[in-house]
Amino acid sequence: MICPREGRRDIPVKKQINLGILLSFIAQGIAVAVNLVYTPMLVRILGTDEYGLYQLVQSVVNYLNLMNFGFNGAYISFFAREKTKRDENAIARLNGVFLMVFMGISVLCLIAGAVLVRNIYILGNNLTQSDYATAVRLLRILVLNAALNFPNCIFTVYIAANERFVFKQSVSILINLLIPLCNLPLLLHGYGSIGIASVTLGLSVLRLMLNMFFCLGKLKMRFRFGLPDKALLENLVAFTFFIFLSDVVDQMNSNVDKFLLARILGKVPVAVYSVGFELGTYYTFCSWVIPEMFIPEANRIAVEEQDNGKLTELFTRIGRYNNYVLLLVLTGFILVGKSFIQLWVGDGYEDSYFTAVILMLAYYIPSVQTLGVNIQNAKNMHRPRSVIYFVIACANIFFSIPLIRRWGVVGTSLGTFIALFLGVGIFMNIYYHRKIGLNVFVFWKEILRWTCPAAILCCVAGLIMPHIEIDSWLRLAVFILVYSSVYMLVLYLFGLRHEERKALHSYVRAQKSKWKKGSTR
Repeated sequence: MICPREGRRDIPVKKQINLGILLSFIAQGIAVAVNLVYTPMLVRILGTDEYGLYQLVQSVVNYLNLMNFGFNGAYISFFAREKTKRDENAIARLNGVFLMVFMGISVLCLIAGAVLVRNIYILGNNLTQSDYATAVRLLRILVLNAALNFPNCIFTVYIAANERFVFKQSVSILINLLIPLCNLPLLLHGYGSIGIASVTLGLSVLRLMLNMFFCLGKLKMRFRFGLPDKALLENLVAFTFFIFLSDVVDQMNSNVDKFLLARILGKVPVAVYSVGFELGTYYTFCSWVIPEMFIPEANRIAVEEQDNGKLTELFTRIGRYNNYVLLLVLTGFILVGKSFIQLWVGDGYEDSYFTAVILMLAYYIPSVQTLGVNIQNAKNMHRPRSVIYFVIACANIFFSIPLIRRWGVVGTSLGTFIALFLGVGIFMNIYYHRKIGLNVFVFWKEILRWTCPAAILCCVAGLIMPHIEIDSWLRLAVFILVYSSVYMLVLYLFGLRHEERKALHSYVRAQKSKWKKGSTR
């Protein structure tokens, strides 16, 4: 089957990127806002025990995502290479190879899930027989969900590779809205964690259908099946193995803490840690909003132009934008995180604050350098990173066990902080500079241009905080509004570059002009 040329692009690439960034922030904002209301209700309806059990099973199932074997991350790089040749038959063959690979992975996922179900006692000996029975049912549903998500990968990455960010983020907004709307009725009717897992599966089916219809109908995505080219397979295996190794490390760092806590301390600490971990995860989501829109551009520069100067400029510019957002979230949470968690989930989650702060600090460097991972992949120079990350992740497990025994929930997040600081803060910056060709001195000079003023602002606000009582959502909202306004004013005066201020002025003038034209009609 021959792949015809892609249909007419309705929205230009630049506008796709701008709207995609806006919609992505909206999607993340909805996700956070929904969870502000939804998560406390979830914890209260399920109870700490069942919530901890659900989080434990979810963390185990997340390891099945490793069966992606790095193919998800490889597609855009291989797509960019074929796109430069303008060989649409090659793209169709590439699509066929990746679809067959993901279908095969789905089968392997179901087999691995069956093995997990038969060995349910690996979850630890701190669970009751009723817990084990619930865990088996959860595993069956969530494993099926994981298996279903693999075929969806080819459609998701094809949409991203074609820079159709508006549709991609619109689907995310829809799913984020449907999660609580579907879950709450089931929870209120007593379906518990099984109902939540069932909704997750149903929404995955919906996402797959939407992405598939858009790719096949709108983008005219086509497939060619047959014996794959030997050279292509060899390149794929060599390329994806080290992405897979990186995925192993990410899963180890993301989920091993919950598993170790359950084995050593039981379910309740898992629930406490999960609240802090979830807040840290929202923080990392912010770091992907902007870079995600520039992955195709990074691949084009790396593959077509091979210009390290342009890559450094893009890497630094996107890192700077990320830094503006990340420091607003980080400093704001440091100031009011305790009050927020108290209002959000109530008593008994005090350690969640310290867990979240430590994890946010741990994620800070990798978050401002998010685009660097994609540049490595585009240059096919991601192997050393994967190996070093794997070694450090193993060390994280080694250190986390005594840290958990000494400091409990907070101790396990310290292990993650140490691992990421050594892996990303030190090794990866040396590797970026010496091997990848990215000038990290220029990068960090630009990042510190705003990091230092933001830290001073946070310290000054911290001196005022003892005199401010935040005991309601209204007071919290007012503080966030005031602090965000002060943050943006100081950013405008001391953080933004001259060209960024000019671009901001031009945008404001353009919006005013549009508004005046609209009001005169």
